[in-house]
Amino acid sequence: MLKILLVLFIFSVAMAREISINSLDKYQVIFLPEEHTSKEDHKFQLDVIKFLYSKGHKILIAMEMFQQPFQWALDKYINCQIEEGEMLSKTEYKKRWGHDPALYRDIGTFAKEKGISIRAINIPSELVKRIREEGLEKVRDERLPYPIIEHTEGEKKALREFLSKHPRVEEKRFFDVQNAWDNGMALAIARLLEDFPDYKILVLVGRGHAQNLESGIPRRLSLLKPNISMVILKREDHRDFLFSMDFSKESSSANSIREPNCKP
Repeated sequence: MLKILLVLFIFSVAMAREISINSLDKYQVIFLPEEHTSKEDHKFQLDVIKFLYSKGHKILIAMEMFQQPFQWALDKYINCQIEEGEMLSKTEYKKRWGHDPALYRDIGTFAKEKGISIRAINIPSELVKRIREEGLEKVRDERLPYPIIEHTEGEKKALREFLSKHPRVEEKRFFDVQNAWDNGMALAIARLLEDFPDYKILVLVGRGHAQNLESGIPRRLSLLKPNISMVILKREDHRDFLFSMDFSKESSSANSIREPNCKP
């Protein structure tokens, strides 16, 4: 009896995993939120990217880590015209993001080899500086939707809980900047959906920007694009997701869909 129960349990887990994997086919936007310094989160992101690529989906990787004015440098990197070091220099990565670039190296390497476009979705630091100085309500910019989508009361509550641990931060400026980031990145994703309607957009952002579908970037994107299907995949909710798949073999479908774009 115990053996039968064990077999049934293993079967049910396998079926649940298969359902989770196959359900990704119906979503146009897939959020992969991260703790920026978590190697495990970045490994999970890469596994999802490889899986969707292996299924033959057209995909784009939208990244908070790069600011929109530097898209040209990312394009040169993916097209094998510059190496990683030059790309990081030209995107001013160290100054504008700063986390160890090695955390994202495997994602960038896979994207470059397979010719998967990486899209910069963050608003530039110069715009953030204007918002801090003038107030979000006074700033108009093509990288922000108009009118700005305001915080919900639930979002304000969550931000105030964060601020309670950082009492020296002025509330309005903090709210304005957080809202600008969420609005700006949501608009960038909305524009990608318009330009690439048959692609899946895989969004790599900090967890605070995509806690759930009713807040942050997902809520704003749903207002900008009401008919878009989206999902949030958090690593801790999908511990068994894809991990039985071996993407390292040259014979795997992830490596056989097309000739390599170039060797990173």
